Amino acid sequence: MRKSLKWVIGLVLVFGLTAITSILILRSSLPTLSGQVHVTGISGSVTIARDENGVPHISAAEWKDLYFGVGYVHAQDRLWQLEMNRRIGSGRLAEAVGEAGLRTDRYFRTLGFRDRAEKAYANMSLEEKATLQAYADGINAYLTTRTGVLPPEFLILGVDPEPWTPVDSLVWGKMMWLSLSTNYRRELARAQLMTKLSPEQVAHLYPTYPGEFEHPLPDMKDYLKDLPLDALASAVGEEKPNGFGSNNWVISGDLTKSGKPLLANDPHLGLTTPSIWYLVRLHHLNENKNIVGVSFPGNPGVVLGRNDQIAWGFTNTATDVQDLFIEKLMEDQNYYLTPDGPKRFIERQEIIKVKDGDDVRLTVRETRHGPVLTDLLDRERSITPEGHVLALQWTALGDKDSQVEALAGMMKAETFEQVKESAKLYMGPQQNMVYADTEGNIGYYSPSTIPVRHEDNHINGRLPSPGWLAVYDWQGYLPLSEVPERYNVESGIIATANEKIVEHDYPHYLTRDWSMPYRGNRIRNELSQRKDHDIETMKALHLDTVSDVSKDLSPLFPAKNDRYPQLLKALKDWNGDFDKERAEPLIFDHWMRLYSKALMADELGEELYNKTLRKRPYFLKNVWAAEARTPAHPQDPYYALPPIDDESLAKWCDNVQTTDQRETCAQLSEKAFDDAMDGLIKAHGEDWNSWRWGDAHILTQTHRPFGEVKAIAEYFQLTSEQAGSTFTINVAGNSWREKSLNKSSFGASYRGIFDLANMDDSLFITTTGQSGNPLSKHFGDMLPLWSAGNYIKIPTAQVIPIGSDVLVLKKE
Repeated sequence: MRKSLKWVIGLVLVFGLTAITSILILRSSLPTLSGQVHVTGISGSVTIARDENGVPHISAAEWKDLYFGVGYVHAQDRLWQLEMNRRIGSGRLAEAVGEAGLRTDRYFRTLGFRDRAEKAYANMSLEEKATLQAYADGINAYLTTRTGVLPPEFLILGVDPEPWTPVDSLVWGKMMWLSLSTNYRRELARAQLMTKLSPEQVAHLYPTYPGEFEHPLPDMKDYLKDLPLDALASAVGEEKPNGFGSNNWVISGDLTKSGKPLLANDPHLGLTTPSIWYLVRLHHLNENKNIVGVSFPGNPGVVLGRNDQIAWGFTNTATDVQDLFIEKLMEDQNYYLTPDGPKRFIERQEIIKVKDGDDVRLTVRETRHGPVLTDLLDRERSITPEGHVLALQWTALGDKDSQVEALAGMMKAETFEQVKESAKLYMGPQQNMVYADTEGNIGYYSPSTIPVRHEDNHINGRLPSPGWLAVYDWQGYLPLSEVPERYNVESGIIATANEKIVEHDYPHYLTRDWSMPYRGNRIRNELSQRKDHDIETMKALHLDTVSDVSKDLSPLFPAKNDRYPQLLKALKDWNGDFDKERAEPLIFDHWMRLYSKALMADELGEELYNKTLRKRPYFLKNVWAAEARTPAHPQDPYYALPPIDDESLAKWCDNVQTTDQRETCAQLSEKAFDDAMDGLIKAHGEDWNSWRWGDAHILTQTHRPFGEVKAIAEYFQLTSEQAGSTFTINVAGNSWREKSLNKSSFGASYRGIFDLANMDDSLFITTTGQSGNPLSKHFGDMLPLWSAGNYIKIPTAQVIPIGSDVLVLKKE
């Protein structure tokens, strides 16, 4: 017995020592945060002081040394994120993860981000090249001076990081451009729908923005019917769900306690572990200038934030800068038809290396418009019997890129005119830039490279266009003198939330895919209610979870319900607050989901309905109003129903699968309510008072690539309950797909509030923590703060904050 016990104790000791040794080895992947390190690539010392939240305060006497410092801290805290993003954008993911990365690599090799980034770098000014090189030198200095093992992802996959190059930064910039430019996916979605529906029905599903005239969709069935639209949508990514976007606003001193402006910003993006953002403070010693805000790992400088004189924030405009073109192949399929006759495809050969597999050869073809996306599919080149392929034209696919120079100029600017001058170099994606300064001025500017379309182009980027007809070609680009701009507006309020940003008489086409104005209207309404705003009222507005959609759709609720009268009464009495402690959000969201499906799935079929699934509250309102023959928007004097027959809209209420009766919207609503309550009781129990939105509405901040590996996902990604919904100011979209019902993956990726009366009172928060290493105490320490609606300060009164870890980079 004693012998056996000794063996057991021995084994426990061996396993225990092995575990401790493994942890110690893995912990050596954490960076050194204090002391001195000698490096090459700087002209003077760079001091990196990290405060209690892990935010680096970088001080140097030269701008290039500051950019070097940004590269160094990005590498210290986000080395795997840098590696992953570079590989994805360059089409080199399969080298690290094997065959699972092939689909992604095919896509990005076809778009040619790496090739285009190399050409853009060659065309850059010497100053821009020097900025990017200084940043790259900082990353590489950490790679050559670090001690200990690489972060866990590198060890698990057996990958070693290569030296960073300036082109890598440009590739990541194009990745961000792609994430905010999604029109071509909506074109695909409309095209998919048109294979089953009439043009009029497709238009119903994408209602006209309030106050705009209806622009009928042309019937493109003959061109679209044989294109592999479903397969292509799967290959490039389906239409993004509602809620992707952002909020920002700025109010003048006339509306604040302090008499100085307040500015707030919260970009809504897919949430990942680690966060896409990295907080940083830059302090230029010679100029005594501070810049504080969020940066992108992969790029130098601060993207959103403030300096000592100004603050700024962005939201996505969602301007239509992408068009799909149907290219007609000639009999010799090396050629396609243009307005000037046949033209030969431009071809390039790509070799994709695959871990533990054979190399994959890819032929990428391009037309005068851009890369042929249908070549992504494993099909013969003659895609259809008629011989058509789809090509993408997009402003990001040019051979120029001045984003780095634009953002560097903006973060150093001290006046609105200086911001504008720098922002003119900003090529895209178009952003709503709000501005405030310590002198009391507020402003808005929205520059970008915006295509001009022919006045007879009746498609206007809503569907793939015939590539052989000149009327659909871009006619040039909008002059920067004609982009939207505002300054010191009389109301004292400038706010944007991805809704329409121009008046009805604006002469240029920007898009027909604005977000509906639920968030924007609520923000402006709340801001206009008082003239004593302060930091606390800005925080409250950031965290507002009341949905005006629920109020808008209340006339569609069942008039009565015999099975669940208490639940129906609770829904009708509800104020629309998607508080995570409440039951009503569950009731409303499940009813809306099943009612929407009842209206559409019979026409679309289950498969197409799921592929084009999104929340369509204006469509629901329009259909209900058409059946009732009442105005859909009586409160909105600018809104008019599209000039289409009420009968065609009302037909959505009828189930086309039944022939013996005609259903009404009221009947569908009643059944949807019963079915939704049945489902909720099954999932959450009989006592509806114990139901909580937060129990179902779980946010997962996905890790790349280990979020897909169940055995280890929990160690690499973060989860939390989430308040809010798709249409609340505090955006927290939830899935309607059966496999991920109610789950959330996007929201406010960063929140910033800026007090121009005292810049050091400004507030910041991101969704995870500064570090991407799961072993770091700063891996997820900001998530509880973000979830609870709290913020941190990053003051600049001291060069080195009290209690900081201080690392000094010395010139070697």
